[in-house]
Amino acid sequence: MIYLDNAATTKVCPAAAEAAKKAFEENYANPASLHGAGIKAEESLEESRRTIAEAASVNTDEIYFTPSGTCSDNLAIRGFLQNKKGKTAITTAFEHPAVLETFKNLPEIKTVYLKPENGKITPELLKNAITPDTVFVSICHINNETGAISPLYDLAKTIKESGSGAIFHTDAVQGFMKEQFKYSTVDMASFSGHKIHAPKGIGALYIKKGIQLKPIIYGGGQEKGLFSSTSNVPGAAAFAAAINELRKNNESDHVRNLCAKTKKGILEIGGNVISPEGSSPYIINAFFKGYIGENIVNYLSQKGIFIATGSACSSKHESTVYSALGLEQYKKNALRISFSGSNTETDIDILLETLSKALTKLIRSE
Repeated sequence: MIYLDNAATTKVCPAAAEAAKKAFEENYANPASLHGAGIKAEESLEESRRTIAEAASVNTDEIYFTPSGTCSDNLAIRGFLQNKKGKTAITTAFEHPAVLETFKNLPEIKTVYLKPENGKITPELLKNAITPDTVFVSICHINNETGAISPLYDLAKTIKESGSGAIFHTDAVQGFMKEQFKYSTVDMASFSGHKIHAPKGIGALYIKKGIQLKPIIYGGGQEKGLFSSTSNVPGAAAFAAAINELRKNNESDHVRNLCAKTKKGILEIGGNVISPEGSSPYIINAFFKGYIGENIVNYLSQKGIFIATGSACSSKHESTVYSALGLEQYKKNALRISFSGSNTETDIDILLETLSKALTKLIRSE
């Protein structure tokens, strides 16, 4: 099997699996319990919180656990914009559905959707959109379909210089542990474990000290009352273990080489690369004119090679990304290839060879 759909999810690394197993078997008490086993579980949870905070360059008490990146996005956006009726928020037209659908369901907020220029969001675009009524900005760190990297440092500076006082949130699910950044630069950031070799079901939200949110679900008051649900100690332990593995085994140069090799090969066999210059090496968005992306994905799947047509969360309906880029006519042709450190150059050789064969076997749509 050659797995090149790592932007959808990653294989759990051995260290994360072992950390979760230990918690399942030995440290399984509820960390809210007052007895010794509960205290031990709470200590494990807090150690995991420290690891995530350190990796994000924020304070430990600014990390809040959630079940997923989607939950983190919802808490950040809905939790802040409650009772902000009539105010303005800014996001982009090519955000993940976790962000776009949340704003869509906040009709009391005027939302401005920035369309990227040359595949990217620029400080100039943001500057021109901010008004005195702007109270919230949410712009992804790395786009989940094209790999475009947002210049968060410059965007944060633009917001500060605007004098609007707007809060800056970033969906960092595709960026965390893949692109170096001090998340203390922004006000909130969403993370997800399963994008970096931890299990599904664990995420986190960074909330800068002083930012006031209201909970969006209610219950036992976990995570300082902001996200009530019994704490996922095994998931948190696995998330921290995966982070420690990535910090020990720097994979960025290896992934960069794989990305360059793949882009070169796609162009040589007649493909078009949509991912802009300077985009994340972990994601390539491309298309072959005249070929339906789903047909190529199915052909490769039959050969044991797994890529995607776009965001896994958008696979059951049309993605908005190509429309945002002004390339709507190619959205049915879209392919996404995404890497991890476990992929090899041999994987890429086989991918490119099989892609070339697919183009001779499949019927063109035009």
